[in-house]
Amino acid sequence: MSTSAVPASSESQPDPDAASQAGASPSLLAATKQILEMIAAGASLPDILTNLCDAIDRQNPDMMSMVSLMDPDGQRLWPAAAPRVPAEFVEAISPLLIGENMSSCGTAAFRKERVIIADVAGDPLRSGLGEGRRREMPLKHGLRATWSQPLLSKDGEVLGTFGMFHPTPRSPTERELRLIEDAATIAVIAIEGERAQAALRKAFHEIETSEQELRGIVDAISQIIGVLGADGSGLYANRPLLEYTGLTMEQLMTPDARGNPVLYHPEDWARLQDERRAGLSRAMPFELEWRVRRRDGEYRWFLVRYHPLRDEEGRILRWYASGTDIDDRKRAEERVRNENLALREEIDRSSMFEEIVGSSSALKGVLAQVARVATTDSTVLILGETGTGKELVARAIHRRSGRSSRAFIRVNCAAIPP
Repeated sequence: MSTSAVPASSESQPDPDAASQAGASPSLLAATKQILEMIAAGASLPDILTNLCDAIDRQNPDMMSMVSLMDPDGQRLWPAAAPRVPAEFVEAISPLLIGENMSSCGTAAFRKERVIIADVAGDPLRSGLGEGRRREMPLKHGLRATWSQPLLSKDGEVLGTFGMFHPTPRSPTERELRLIEDAATIAVIAIEGERAQAALRKAFHEIETSEQELRGIVDAISQIIGVLGADGSGLYANRPLLEYTGLTMEQLMTPDARGNPVLYHPEDWARLQDERRAGLSRAMPFELEWRVRRRDGEYRWFLVRYHPLRDEEGRILRWYASGTDIDDRKRAEERVRNENLALREEIDRSSMFEEIVGSSSALKGVLAQVARVATTDSTVLILGETGTGKELVARAIHRRSGRSSRAFIRVNCAAIPP
């Protein structure tokens, strides 16, 4: 049994099961895209979080995940999505007080760092729950290992926790730690997106208030927000956007601010400006992924959602463009793509006929013989000095034979006793 706050790993370790692990990640990326589409479409937060838990649970049939949200009083957690966690257990811990010794979720929210409990049966972090609830409650429902990651806003505010439960005592693998981090990132995007949308809806309902009051509301939202005219021209940028870019309101509102490196990455502007123009002409909510320049010159990926504000007759008065930082998610996607590419290259390197490269008449003759004998069921004897490529020829014959779908097994004859 071990109980610890585990820091995020900066690099993965060699994994003998890398092929199967790499196969699971693309499904999570597809689910991530679907979840982000739900956010852009204005789906309810419980539905978004439930879909997130479902996507994580599909990565391991024994895993059960749960997202809990912080109560406005900042002292309690309320489970918001837990599709596979026993309902009786969820009900029993609702709400869960946060504190130093309040289980993995309560402690993670209190410490603002990940907490791993490898075995609940020997868990010292449940003393705050009372003797009767300390270990019997999770054990009664078959939960032995609990891991929890706090959900933190950009300002360090605790939004909730992402918890994972397992029926057997164990610690998470490096891949599972990355899975927890990626899931927590998506959950934070959803929660902050819901907050921003709620703030915008409230602002829309109070549009009759003064322009100064409306700007104050927009400035209070932690996301970066730009207010555009009906034609897409810049009218106003909230304080977080000014602080992020390091630019003045006048600099951001110039007509060419978006089309040069002042704001968007030049490649993204050249690639997406037509999509932006088409989205504005459709007069319906839409979203784009841009790299936005930070005040130190670094570009970070943002999911920018464009929402129109209409008058009573349906005419567009304003566009509100709210940006959510998704740079961590984009980096996770890139990491998975690189892992899959490396795996495919390794498979190609070890089994492809195309390893044999040459143009001499002798080699061409050998390759012609390979093509002829590969389609037969005859035993083939390959002769040649050490280092001349006999195994490569054997692999080429196997690949083009009727047994190519079966294993290729090589035997070192020198290692066989007389």
